[in-house]
Amino acid sequence: MIQNKRNVITDYLIGPRDYKEGVALYMQFGVNLMLKRQFSIDESTTTREILFDELRKIAGLTESEFAHLPRKAKVKTKVEPEAAIKDAPDDYETALIELADSFEVSVDELTSVDFQERVLNMDDNIDRIDELTELLEQTRSKYAEAPEPVRKMIRFREKFPFLNSPSCPDILKVLVADMFTAYGNYKAAFIRLQELGDADSAQAAAECETIVTEYLANREIWNELEYYREKGEILGKAAKFREIETSAELNSLSDVELIGKLNSATANVSKHKKKLDEANAKGEENPKAAAALEMWTQRKAALKAEMDRRKKKL
Repeated sequence: MIQNKRNVITDYLIGPRDYKEGVALYMQFGVNLMLKRQFSIDESTTTREILFDELRKIAGLTESEFAHLPRKAKVKTKVEPEAAIKDAPDDYETALIELADSFEVSVDELTSVDFQERVLNMDDNIDRIDELTELLEQTRSKYAEAPEPVRKMIRFREKFPFLNSPSCPDILKVLVADMFTAYGNYKAAFIRLQELGDADSAQAAAECETIVTEYLANREIWNELEYYREKGEILGKAAKFREIETSAELNSLSDVELIGKLNSATANVSKHKKKLDEANAKGEENPKAAAALEMWTQRKAALKAEMDRRKKKL
């Protein structure tokens, strides 16, 4: 089943990547309810990037494998202008944001009753009151009818407009996908925690750890986006950057070097686990051994993943 899921998603990512087909795959295999709602109601450059990266993770593809996937050429068909216009996605978010920008306000302010009254009372608008009244009332009505995920995405795009720019670094779009995933995991763990009974202390502790971990991951990425918005350059402190550095390092190793480092990591995992077990048996703590065990376990997993990736290429 797992291999079939990987094959189905990989076949999709190799192809033309039709958005609706991708959404259908995420509905089938994805678990994040917030992303499912978002993908089903919004098609924009940002959400497409998020969708593809989420499918990549579900299929178990590394970022390097995803970047080097062969792509099948899309079959070109002649499309009549009328059909092209009819089938084009209605980017409501972009239109709303652009309208708000023209008035130099946020979308929330644009769609408020107070703003409409203020605009209509301006002397410069006295000759087009009917036009503006109809425009603003339609805008407010449509915004009010939009699902909350759409309104959240609009506010998010307003805060970080660079995400839709062609010059936006791809890594930031990947971070946005990770941020949404972390937020979804955080909410799911919080809900599960509320449903636990007093006797489920071990499970409660695990859920609390998930809540804290996912919250910190979410805030870490938020800080990256804020820094880029303010400075126009990448901060580079998020865990994703360390993953990329590790991936680049592993890619540069020869097969012999990779095997040697994997053997070394395996030995270190065993050594520090033994130290930790000995301390636990005495009722003592060994934070140094615990930290080393976690570090070498992660290192071993990364090396093993790189070795598996190379085996699949053979």
